Amino acid sequence: EMGQRYVKLLQASIRPEKGFTLDVRALEHFGYRLYIHVYYAFSYYAFKRIDGLAGLLPAIAVRNRMALVPSGLGRELELNWNDQLASPFTPLEMGGAAEVDFSDPAAVSTALAQVAQTTRADLLQEIRAYTSRRNPADVDLPTLARDMDVEIGFLQHLSAADGFEQALYEQLICEIAPKKIAFDRWTKVILSVRNDSDVSLSNLQAKISGPVEVLPTRIRINVPARSAAAVPISLNPTRRGEFPLELVLVRPDEQVFSSWLPEKYLWLEVD
Repeated sequence: EMGQRYVKLLQASIRPEKGFTLDVRALEHFGYRLYIHVYYAFSYYAFKRIDGLAGLLPAIAVRNRMALVPSGLGRELELNWNDQLASPFTPLEMGGAAEVDFSDPAAVSTALAQVAQTTRADLLQEIRAYTSRRNPADVDLPTLARDMDVEIGFLQHLSAADGFEQALYEQLICEIAPKKIAFDRWTKVILSVRNDSDVSLSNLQAKISGPVEVLPTRIRINVPARSAAAVPISLNPTRRGEFPLELVLVRPDEQVFSSWLPEKYLWLEVD
């Protein structure tokens, strides 16, 4: 079973145009031993047998995807290798595998960093696709972790690191005007957002919390790159004094991670 799993992951990491078909076999004449049969679709009745585990292991798979294989395995898989041939593996950043010399600690460390970066990027893309098809109110971290088959701690680490581009949100400058309004009365104010980043933000959602009632309940705003936008909202303060409102801006597909995004503070005076 483990051999079949290995072969399936290895097969999926090979560029389809190579036409390789891999199968695992067993020899039992002199003790149980596995080997891999490689069939070549573009060569008439051509096949090759790879014996032993030395050229196949160690290998690292992450989230049902082969990520790292021993250096030289690509050469071994080819029917007739020559130095003009490119690696038969799909590039790591495109969902394939990278060859690495596992006896070289520095090379392994570099390769693992690349795997981690690719895994984060792939998982972010999957999360955005997942949340875009669901009601954000129905998705929390335990649900997301269960459905994505990842640990909650990893999702938290993903957000706390550079996963959700916190630096992007930090480049948003927010203000409200007027800053002084009457107590216990609905007052129209203008929420403005300036985007100092090079990324246009569409359908950005604003969540305001504090001792006020807010309408509309769903605030959305489009902010082009290196530009600004404004939206009218209505506030009804429930307390007198001078205090900050907490504002969180989040893209629709990242709402489940809004608690890790930087807050903006909008000072309001109520008399």
